[in-house]
Amino acid sequence: MSRKQLKIVRLLEPELCLECRFAQTADVEAESGTHQRMIYCRRLDCDNWDIVNAEPARSMEIDDYGLDNAA
Repeated sequence: MSRKQLKIVRLLEPELCLECRFAQTADVEAESGTHQRMIYCRRLDCDNWDIVNAEPARSMEIDDYGLDNAA
């Protein structure tokens, strides 16, 4: 089985993700080594992504709770 390629993409309308059942928060490590909390989307055919300027991500750890509990 091939490994997933993690990408950091810009969201066109981030507020739509706040109520999406496919969205979770995650701690993402970029290729540069910086860490940032981001929205992780499990929907691979989402229309809310701007993939033109996608950047590779080194690692990701999904939070156990949903966006409703995120601070």
